[in-house]
Amino acid sequence: MGIKRGQELEVEIESLAYGGKGVAHVDGFTIFVERTIPGQKARIRVKKKRQQYAEAYPVEIRQPAAGEIEAKCPHFGVCGGCSVQNMSYPDQLAVKTTQVKDLLERVGGFRDIPVKPALPSPDIFHYRNKMEFSFTRRPWMARPDDPMDDFGLGLHVPGRFDRVLPIDVCYLQKPICTDILNFTSRWAREHQWEPFDTKTHTGWTRHLVLRYGEHTNEIMVNLVTRTHDPALVEPYFATLKEKFPPITVMVNNTTRSRAEVAIGEAEYAYSKSRVIHDRLGELTYEIAANAFFQTNTRQAEQLYAETLTQAKLSGNEVVYDLYCGTGTIALYLAQYAKAVIGVEVVADAVENARANAISHGITNAEFILGDLKDVFRKDESAQNLPRPDVLVVDPPRAGLHPKLIDDITRFAPQRIVYVSCNPSTLARDLKLLCAENRYEITSVQPVDMFPHTAHIETVVGMEKK
Repeated sequence: MGIKRGQELEVEIESLAYGGKGVAHVDGFTIFVERTIPGQKARIRVKKKRQQYAEAYPVEIRQPAAGEIEAKCPHFGVCGGCSVQNMSYPDQLAVKTTQVKDLLERVGGFRDIPVKPALPSPDIFHYRNKMEFSFTRRPWMARPDDPMDDFGLGLHVPGRFDRVLPIDVCYLQKPICTDILNFTSRWAREHQWEPFDTKTHTGWTRHLVLRYGEHTNEIMVNLVTRTHDPALVEPYFATLKEKFPPITVMVNNTTRSRAEVAIGEAEYAYSKSRVIHDRLGELTYEIAANAFFQTNTRQAEQLYAETLTQAKLSGNEVVYDLYCGTGTIALYLAQYAKAVIGVEVVADAVENARANAISHGITNAEFILGDLKDVFRKDESAQNLPRPDVLVVDPPRAGLHPKLIDDITRFAPQRIVYVSCNPSTLARDLKLLCAENRYEITSVQPVDMFPHTAHIETVVGMEKK
């Protein structure tokens, strides 16, 4: 049958594609349906038609899935934070394991690679140690009868960089962080803070970023604004600290960038410290406002244990940790290696990594500031670097730069451990690394860092042939 935009169809959701959309077929034609889960029967409306597939949204769920449960969060279905909270957790793990296997086969061309069952998270609620919320002057109204408003603080609606859903409860972060969020929303409204407008690029307040130390209970509040205005910031932080004494760090990051990012170009501290601390294994780390740190602390410990297992260190190896962030993986592995060299493009993260090494008395870890696609080609310090025996990569969602893959194959380490947050780019990169019979995959272990979302981390072990 010919499927057209605007057409309504009766379908059964068969599976869940990577990214969280349900998959249905009509006469063999694939349709991706947002906000659905496997087993549901739904009436859907087609919103986009392509040559090979269509995209649709549910008009009505006619029959729930067999294992479907009631979502805990009142914002579920509109907010993009928890897209599969109505699936039981065992079902979520099974679906994510299947997604990794499917992408390795379809994108990477790997037919006989066994994929282990996804490791479950120790906590499935209140597990995130960092959340970013956006201010808006055009809040998304969840229901047609909601009153119109010109202020909101919350999370972006899926697929809409310019629309924000006001949030007053979130089961991903700690309850005290939700209290801080709601206080900030009330304060900003009462004191007439003008939200930054992503279309006109005017306004003052942009983001509220909250960090929580899982093992230390330290809290960071980072207010991101377009400019530094002490007359607006000082009273807010003073009152905030009075109402929430556990807060340990208060900073104001400023940026004039037009991009919708919460990374500041300058930082102003309103507390004695600019960093909070958290622990992974036996090591405690400094975490600055703009530094990367694994979002699910307790599950990160399982992730790093799996990374160590695949690195197969005897104590005599030189290890490279690319995209090293604050040095969490590098310092974790340094306890078992001869030497570790970390590379990172964010200056704050490198400073944190070096400070973390010093604070733990780790002398066999070195950290280099630079862009990975250039550092091994242009940086003078790279000329004297030893060749790696083991190479660990933990790239962003876009995966590895082609030049970096060329560098990796030129260095030819005996083992590679690829820590991925995107199984699609993982499969693409593994195909390139294994080309010409250079490397073989020895282990694929999905690790669920983000329960109730469509995201899945994967640790892949590789050996040089």
